[in-house]
Amino acid sequence: MPASRQLALGTILSMDHDSSTTFDAQTLVVQLTPPPRTREEVDGKTLGDTFDVPELGIEQVSKLEFMQFWHPGDTEHEKFDTLFDSKGACPFRIVTPHATPKTQEFSAKVTGLEPESLEQGGLYKRKVTLLRTTAITLT
Repeated sequence: MPASRQLALGTILSMDHDSSTTFDAQTLVVQLTPPPRTREEVDGKTLGDTFDVPELGIEQVSKLEFMQFWHPGDTEHEKFDTLFDSKGACPFRIVTPHATPKTQEFSAKVTGLEPESLEQGGLYKRKVTLLRTTAITLT
């Protein structure tokens, strides 16, 4: 099947804040950068090598960032504040709206809650940063 362009509209970010296997969709997410998957490059040259090709090591730590319209006191938004305060990790899921939806699951810790600048007539927004603590499971 040839590749085609897909709208990101309909992508869902969910979290299982209490590890009960029930994922709650996050509200008012307007921008999302999924966590990248990269591997460490390990020097594996030997004396007889004529071309420097590194060996591939372990998967590296990565971060997920998203922007949300922030509403203090909202149940879903407060879960990020609680997780930040606890320094704990919980499972997250990103589901893309492709013809055959793709799901990424991983655990992460909240490492940043950054309010955006406030402007006259603007809306409250904040950037949430998650540090991935497990490998990504793709389904």
